[in-house]
Amino acid sequence: MDTKKKVGLLLIRGSGHSDFKRQELFVRRLNQELAKAGLDPELIAHATVDWYGPFQKQQELVMMRMSRAKIKLRAMLTRRLIITNIGDLINYGGKPGLPHFGYKKTHELVHQTILNLKEQLYDHAPLLIIATSMGTEIINDYILDRQMAQKEGQNDPLGNSPFERFETLSGLFTLGNNLPIFAASQLLDEIRPIDFPSPHLSPELQRVAVWENYYDKNDAMGYPIKPLNRHFEENPKLIDIQINTGGPFTFWNTFSHFGYWRSRNLVRRVTSFVQILLSL
Repeated sequence: MDTKKKVGLLLIRGSGHSDFKRQELFVRRLNQELAKAGLDPELIAHATVDWYGPFQKQQELVMMRMSRAKIKLRAMLTRRLIITNIGDLINYGGKPGLPHFGYKKTHELVHQTILNLKEQLYDHAPLLIIATSMGTEIINDYILDRQMAQKEGQNDPLGNSPFERFETLSGLFTLGNNLPIFAASQLLDEIRPIDFPSPHLSPELQRVAVWENYYDKNDAMGYPIKPLNRHFEENPKLIDIQINTGGPFTFWNTFSHFGYWRSRNLVRRVTSFVQILLSL
């Protein structure tokens, strides 16, 4: 019995405790919408990158030592929020000249998830990625590393197949994008987006490929990215889209950042794109 799937869906969460409740809700709603459209959800293979595990162990150790110390500290909930969210942005790239596992370990976990997803799919099956918050920076770096290694003819142990090199990447949905937060670490006008779509993507998928970047104007942690420089501005496949996310207590402030996965409009949009991929 053939159990291979026709479309791969890779989900990459942002910072915070290592669970996937928001992503699981999104997938359930996506499956419901696909079924309503008369499509079999079983045609889609999906996987979520658990990149946060190694960070969480270190962060919990820090919090434990702070709480055990005989020092009076206020605002412990705020401190935990900073260590488990803002700390990720700092630690992901490590410190120059010091041993760290952040960047390398994170990318190893991304690669393992991609391999697991690849095993569920037909060869050359289209890949759809949905990334949110810090996940947008992680997948951006990861794809750029694969593309740079290929251009320079380097041996890349994380890019042994077209799927691993993102040559079948057909849809990229970035939510609450963090790229501008990291941009100040580089010369702004020299930052380049990933090559999307890949020149190796089939012509029929080239025609339908989309990169949609969703942001909420009230979300101070998520941004449009076309204004970064001309390289982003000139990519015809990249579109910045303003949406409203969050509930009654969060839609008007920065906490709207945590509402993207709950957006039914996004679920419907992804459903319509999956329909296109399945029709090819």
